[in-house]
Amino acid sequence: MLATQIGGNKRAPDSSTTLMQARMEEKQAFENRVLERLNAGRSVRSFLFAAVELLAEAVNVLVLQVFRKDDYAVKYAVEPLLLGDGPLGELSVRLKLIYGLGVISRHEYEDCELLLALREELNHDAGDYRFTDDEILGPFGELHCVAAWPPVPTFHAEDAALQAMQQQRYLQMVRSTMVLSLTELISRISMKQAFKKSVS
Repeated sequence: MLATQIGGNKRAPDSSTTLMQARMEEKQAFENRVLERLNAGRSVRSFLFAAVELLAEAVNVLVLQVFRKDDYAVKYAVEPLLLGDGPLGELSVRLKLIYGLGVISRHEYEDCELLLALREELNHDAGDYRFTDDEILGPFGELHCVAAWPPVPTFHAEDAALQAMQQQRYLQMVRSTMVLSLTELISRISMKQAFKKSVS
């Protein structure tokens, strides 16, 4: 009888709890997808290109939130704006729009612009960079989303095998830091809601 009374006090979850849980699951699923895509990029170039593609997806979702939702408006007014030759066809212009509307913070905007600039630079540079090269670490060091880099180890030059292992381990730590930092940035942007002002 006591078990029946205790069980009888259970309440069905209200719709706000269910909605919040669904939103958390959606956020987790998106984060997992971003993490998986970024981890798949074994080279700096493929990693950075995947990051910008995922960023473009997140920004597109925000831009669409800004506009009317009815089918007619989306098809005849919004889509032409977003197409390649439309005024919002370029990712950098969309970023300016959502930053100007206060949807993303200044730090998020600056990080996105820096990623676009770095990707553009790699488009014109055929170099095969490693994650620990100065040409990559320098720009990544300016990103606000990167909280801290792993410390550079003291490499043992007298033992070539040990030095190679240390360098590989350091490269993996730097790469993991980049993957996690960009996953967090892209996921945060993807979960924003238009017209909820962002704090700088």
